[in-house]
Amino acid sequence: MRIGFMATAVFALASAASAAEPGRPTAIVVSPIHEAQVVRGDDGMDHVEYELLVVSVFPEPVTLTSVTVLDAAGKKLMRIEGGALTAATQPLFAHTESAVIPASAAVSVEVDLILAPNTAPERVTHQIAYSLKADSELAPMITSLEADAPEVAINRRPTIVIKPPVRGEGWLVSSGCCKPNIHRDLRIAIDGARIETAETFAIDWNRVKNDKIYDGDGKKVEQHYAFGEEVFAVADGTVVSIQDGKPETTPNILMKPETKDDYGGNHVILEIAPNVFALYLHLHPGSIAVKVGDVVKAGAPLAKIGNSGPSMGPHLHFSISDKPDFFAGRSLPFVFDSFTSIGTIDFDASKADRLVILPDSRQVRSAYPLYGSIQNYP
Repeated sequence: MRIGFMATAVFALASAASAAEPGRPTAIVVSPIHEAQVVRGDDGMDHVEYELLVVSVFPEPVTLTSVTVLDAAGKKLMRIEGGALTAATQPLFAHTESAVIPASAAVSVEVDLILAPNTAPERVTHQIAYSLKADSELAPMITSLEADAPEVAINRRPTIVIKPPVRGEGWLVSSGCCKPNIHRDLRIAIDGARIETAETFAIDWNRVKNDKIYDGDGKKVEQHYAFGEEVFAVADGTVVSIQDGKPETTPNILMKPETKDDYGGNHVILEIAPNVFALYLHLHPGSIAVKVGDVVKAGAPLAKIGNSGPSMGPHLHFSISDKPDFFAGRSLPFVFDSFTSIGTIDFDASKADRLVILPDSRQVRSAYPLYGSIQNYP
């Protein structure tokens, strides 16, 4: 009776076919968290970003083995497997990587579909393969180890073009799109109705000099090269929110937030278009030069970089969002009109106090600085 009950449950929940058509019992159900977004990276390619919610209805662990992305005609655009699939598959909030879905649990698979410029289709679909335990007594009820789903629409509207929020040389994207990292991996449930990806395109900027981001041991904020640097309005806009007075925290010691307001530390939020907001976080206390209601021009100084809130070291956290909110908004793609790319970080070879930089000097226009890249801004 126990096996019969579970077989009925798996069939009822996992079969997506209509009543008029026979269905194939599967161990998983797959759906997009939201439509895909496109950004032109500083590698000259279009990066199509979205996430697949994979829910296991199986009472035993399920292991994802591959995710194949197809266009509407069935042409294969990419295949994620092996270590890349492990890195891209995580619980919905915790930053732990594993292609194994625990019994009756859910994971997200992050997709970074890299295509030639302006070739993204209107939508894509998927073939998702998985495996079960070799000795599973329930395996015979699963007639397919592949889910031919889901279809994901791609938002191909032009990306917003803005000015950079920082100026000068040696700005490192220490977190950002599009490989898995603390920003790309963030998913938050909102109103019990949706999962929001608030930081997909958010960037953390540190500043690099002589292959380091700080002098000495880096235990003081003043030792960090980004500390005290000015940040600027990325477009004409209106100040809609500020927070000041949060103290600097000690680098490399993560503070424990006591209220929701603690998370971003001191901040400035600009509305730069209807339902488009520029967010600046972790600012130096007492440095904010604007107030709510101020109308500012692109390039106007707003504040200085600090280490307020839960931050491991002075940096600028910057993002574009569809809401003036760090949690409930959806991260929007953006590009800068012009900058110079000077290299990328080899994260595997780098150490805490010494970065390994792969030089690559070139002028870039209308592009997003990808995770691990270093730029000079005019």
